[in-house]
Amino acid sequence: METILQNMCMIYDRDNDKILILDKVKKYGWEGLTFVGGHVEKGEVLYDSCVREVFEETGLTVENLKLKGTVSWIDEINDKRELGFLYYTEDFSGELIENNVEGKLFWMGIDEFKNADGKSYSIDKIFDLYLDDNYTELMIKWGRNDEVVSEIFF
Repeated sequence: METILQNMCMIYDRDNDKILILDKVKKYGWEGLTFVGGHVEKGEVLYDSCVREVFEETGLTVENLKLKGTVSWIDEINDKRELGFLYYTEDFSGELIENNVEGKLFWMGIDEFKNADGKSYSIDKIFDLYLDDNYTELMIKWGRNDEVVSEIFF
């Protein structure tokens, strides 16, 4: 099974009680409200890949990332797995780039995000993992026609 490594980062602004949200433009079926992140380059340290992706997408420098867990998107039909490492930080600096090739960035309250329309595929489950310290892994399997077969927390 081919495995593609990815990262995602939830950035929390404690002073304003908001999280950074990306309204991602249509790209590979991941459009909608989500957190910033991307692919891990060949030979790249996972932590460093997340720092790089956040900077590329937001203009922000992040530090003191905490690994909150992982998410696996498993496509058994095409024998492919995307493994995402979910990081969290409250330690950031720099000037936010509000619009980029990925989409529009903005700050949103946690409850507002929970109730928002237009979220990207599986972000609700990922958000639950971020907020619940009882789980560290989420596995999502899908089958034909991108139909979700199962979603399991561990």
